[in-house]
Amino acid sequence: MADALVPFVLEGAAVRGACARMDAAAHDALAAHDYPPPLRRVLAELMTAAALLASSLKFRGSLIVQLAGPGPVKLAVIECDHALSLRATAQWDRDAVSRLPAGASLAQMAGDASQARLAITLDPEDGPLYQGIVALEAGSVATLLEHYLASSEQLESRLALAVDGGRVGGLLVQRLPGAHDDDAGAWDEAARVVGGASAQDLVASDDPTDVLVALFPTRDLRVFEARAPHFACRCSNARVEQALRIAGRDEIEAALAEAGEVVVTCEYCGRRYTYPPGQARSLFEPAAGSGGPA
Repeated sequence: MADALVPFVLEGAAVRGACARMDAAAHDALAAHDYPPPLRRVLAELMTAAALLASSLKFRGSLIVQLAGPGPVKLAVIECDHALSLRATAQWDRDAVSRLPAGASLAQMAGDASQARLAITLDPEDGPLYQGIVALEAGSVATLLEHYLASSEQLESRLALAVDGGRVGGLLVQRLPGAHDDDAGAWDEAARVVGGASAQDLVASDDPTDVLVALFPTRDLRVFEARAPHFACRCSNARVEQALRIAGRDEIEAALAEAGEVVVTCEYCGRRYTYPPGQARSLFEPAAGSGGPA
């Protein structure tokens, strides 16, 4: 079975959730770089969390998770859009990351908590951008994002993430707004299930529905159509050429003088875009018939 994310609700209770397997998506998104194991694990966890959160977006657009700080990992960016298209990139100090323990937290990777930050950005295609900041305290990716959802979205949530070799999975449950006291038992049960789920539980089957049935054996579950999280980079010739125009003619001429061509490498997928001198300089020429200045 290919990667899948399965939304669900507990029948008769104000509890919703989603369960995901992300093996191929995580592998493909990270394949362009030789990330050290601790960083690879964290990026896979963040991608899984981003997909679970993005699965409930009510708009066309993207959810962006960004870690920035002065520590071994200077920057990490994960993007997931409404179609569950994912990509990820990071900038890191190889020697410093190699000294981190295998289970290093985000706080350890980002360094000084007073300067580091984890930002969650909702970027609709047609609407205002919203950003929430998560305090980088000691704790897992799941715990930090639970705090974000509780403080910024006012949603009680429990999140479990698993990276076990090449297997990647996750489970999210949320108590819906307007839940009544008679839903408390269902919510308490769902929270206990997620809190007690081991990494092996979350990747026990390629089918997230089987995982849900195993974790909620006494509950009536309503599962919805599976969705397919997948790696997809949005780089293109048009985007690269626009970036070169923004960089300016002087920057391009400096690159041509140094290397004889302009080469741009996508930080997400590793694709190389090469522009020989004539093609690079043509980016600054007026369009045919425009009559405008170069």
